[in-house]
Amino acid sequence: MADARPTATFAVDVGGTWTRSRPLEDGAPTERVPTPSVLRCPGVPVAVLRDDLVALLAGLAPPGACVAVSLGAALDERTGIVHGSAPLWGAADEPVDLGAALDRRRPDVAWHLVNDVTAAVTDLAVRHAPVGARHVGYLTVSSGIAYRCLDVPRARIEVDERGLQGEVGHLVAQVDAEDADLLRLRCECGGTAHLAAISSGPGIARLVVQRAGATSDPVARLCAGLGAGEGWAQGVLRSAVAPVAALVRTLWALDPHLDLLAVGGGVVEGLGAAYERTLRELLTVPASYADGPRDDAWLDEHLRCCAPGEVDLLAGAAAAVAGAAEAVR
Repeated sequence: MADARPTATFAVDVGGTWTRSRPLEDGAPTERVPTPSVLRCPGVPVAVLRDDLVALLAGLAPPGACVAVSLGAALDERTGIVHGSAPLWGAADEPVDLGAALDRRRPDVAWHLVNDVTAAVTDLAVRHAPVGARHVGYLTVSSGIAYRCLDVPRARIEVDERGLQGEVGHLVAQVDAEDADLLRLRCECGGTAHLAAISSGPGIARLVVQRAGATSDPVARLCAGLGAGEGWAQGVLRSAVAPVAALVRTLWALDPHLDLLAVGGGVVEGLGAAYERTLRELLTVPASYADGPRDDAWLDEHLRCCAPGEVDLLAGAAAAVAGAAEAVR
């Protein structure tokens, strides 16, 4: 991978379900194609899925382009090494040098890989951070769940020795006593009791099947149930959102400088007002004397549930590559 941070000319966002791309010029359309992943192609060997992803990205990149890739994976952005991705590759956890594979396949392209939540929090900070914000965080709830926190004055996302921060989807979920049975659900990574096993898109689909029976489209079934005011659907939504609310409380407790926390991704955008209403209801009830009061005015200032288009991962990937987060200092 190239070491410089030039201006990207093309951007790609790889999610567990869809891969989107567009040239980085005014008015350019966004294209969308299915991602070769375990979610899309169950039973296909991981090695084949990885080769197919490299082929897909290589085919999308224009000749000689500088490409910013937002990747839904535990990724060391310094090296291009991917440590794993439950939505893309399931339980496979051996490190893969995706950057080197792309360089070999398309050496004419300057490839720059960033974590998809890095892209999201960068775009969030550039477009939506309040004046004087110290830390802004972005929690994605989609085919997977992950978090990223940007230190705005320093224009820096702190990472560990493997280049990681915020792989919260694979922490043990905090659930209410009546939902203890959900801790037996298995995550795409192979573990049980994970936050993503319950609250991600695939996790919510499991809850719908568990409580309403098998259906060809669990998410559509849930949306229809919510629209009709059916009790089972409201119960599924609350069970899925409650572990996310518990995580948000933890983030606020650990980081008193977290001035803006945005929650986005396909689940939040797809369920819209119903998701936001449930999350806010859960957060306004104090958990203890140490959990400060959070009324609607406080939540309006500190919490943002993102609608479609409010956070642009393609623009965010390009901004992260260029180091444009410094512009919000």
